[in-house]
This record gives sequence, structure tokens and C-alpha cells, in this order.
Amino acid sequence: MTRSNRQLTQFAVDKLHQFLTIGPESFQAEEAGNTRVSFHSCTKCPRSTVKFCLFDKLILELIFSSSKPTVVSGLVIRAGDFYDSLGRPSRTTRERLNGLLDALGDAHFLPQNIRVFLREDGSCHLGKGEASKPFDKANSVLEMLAHPNDMVFT
Repeated sequence: MTRSNRQLTQFAVDKLHQFLTIGPESFQAEEAGNTRVSFHSCTKCPRSTVKFCLFDKLILELIFSSSKPTVVSGLVIRAGDFYDSLGRPSRTTRERLNGLLDALGDAHFLPQNIRVFLREDGSCHLGKGEASKPFDKANSVLEMLAHPNDMVFT
């Protein structure tokens, strides 16, 4: 059977929508193919996170508001230690992240069209056009605050 990354990206997006709809009380961690989605509640603070893993490597962590458990307040985006020969995040990593970033834009937690993309010079960036940050082996973790209109890297 052929593996389709698109189906697995849709699985991750569906799990994100499920969490945003039902909240943490009824959310169940789940794994499909190479993708795992899980919920974590901090024992020392009122915050919670939803983690998206690819081949058991963390690629996206959504940090939720302590007062509103279905409101994203921040993101930690990771390359997941999967790189191509030029040190850019793998195609599968980029695709999975782009599906999730699109869903976060549609849900108004990020501006629309935030992407992991390859520039004409071959470098990989996260953002939109010139408003972006390098995202590669040397810059493998990026942090952002959730904001519907502005990209706020921390």
C-alpha cells in the first residue's frame, strides 16, 4: 500500500480541529502512520500543550491559554531532526507543518498564508515572503506568539 503524506497531514489537521472544538476533557491522543498527536497538561502551571510528532520527533507544539483551554497562545515549531542534503527540513516535515499552519491561519490564531517554504536561493524559511525567519539545521526551532494579524517571533 502506498503511503500518502497528505492523508497523514489531514489526520493531524483533523486532530487539531477536534481539540479546538471539544477541548482537553474529551481529547484522545492518537497515532496514524508516522504522525502522533497528543495532549499534555503541565503539572506545575495552568497551561497545556498539544504536540505533533513525526516519526516520534516533535515538530509542532501548541501552547494553550490557561484561562481558555482551546485558545492557542503560542507555538514552538521544530524541524524534527529530519533534513535534506542541504540541511533544510525534509519535505514530509514541511508538508505536515504547512497543513497545520494553514489550519491555524484558518482558525485565526495566525495570519493567513504562513508557510515553511523554499526561497529562490534554496534556503528554507518560515513565515510569509520577506517577513520570515530561516528554518534549517542551524535554526531548527522557532517560537511564535499566536496572533491573527501579525507574525510575532520570540
